[in-house]
Parts: sequence; structure tokens; C-alpha cells
Amino acid sequence: MATRVLHHPRVVWDLATVLATVAAVPDADLDLYTWFGARLGTLLGAAYRRELYGSRVRLTGSGRPDARLVEVGLWRARLADALAGQPDLAEDLLILRLDAASRLARRPPAG
Repeated sequence: MATRVLHHPRVVWDLATVLATVAAVPDADLDLYTWFGARLGTLLGAAYRRELYGSRVRLTGSGRPDARLVEVGLWRARLADALAGQPDLAEDLLILRLDAASRLARRPPAG
């Protein structure tokens, strides 16, 4: 049986970018945000779910043009720390990112 080798920094970066997109979805897509938060909480714990809410508040209420990039950077660091402590979560985090990206792609266009 083949073993998959995952590049942890790539898993973390890709998930952080998708996470920032999910955190900022419009209220009409709150089911996607809620689903993602539940999965994130299951994988990493309630503190990460609370941090996702904090990101949503900052992203939807901030007028800063760099708010998304700041959140991606914060999440990259958080997720890297989590993965350093539990490297076996890499595959689950990859699956979460793929599933979330797929759900984001299936949303109807804004406008």
C-alpha cells in the first residue's frame, strides 16, 4: 500500500486561505460557515471554532483592505502550531480544505 506524503506547510497555507474565505461568506451562506466551524471544532477543538468566529467578526466588520491577508497569516501560524503538535491531522485538514473549497465553488455567483 502506498503512503501519501503531505507537505505540512502547504496543507496549512491552503487551509488558511480557504478558511478566510469561509469566515467572510455573506449571511446567505451561513450554513457553509456553520458546517465548517463544526468540522474545525471536531478536528482541532472548541478554541479553534471560537477563533473562526473572531475571524468572521474581523473580516465582515473591518474596513482594512488587508484584513483577509492578516487573517490568513494568523491562521497559518495557528494551524502550523496545531499540526506540529498533532502531525497525524494533516490528512484530515487536507480533506477539510478540499471539501470546503468544493462547497465554495458550488455557491451561486454573487450579484
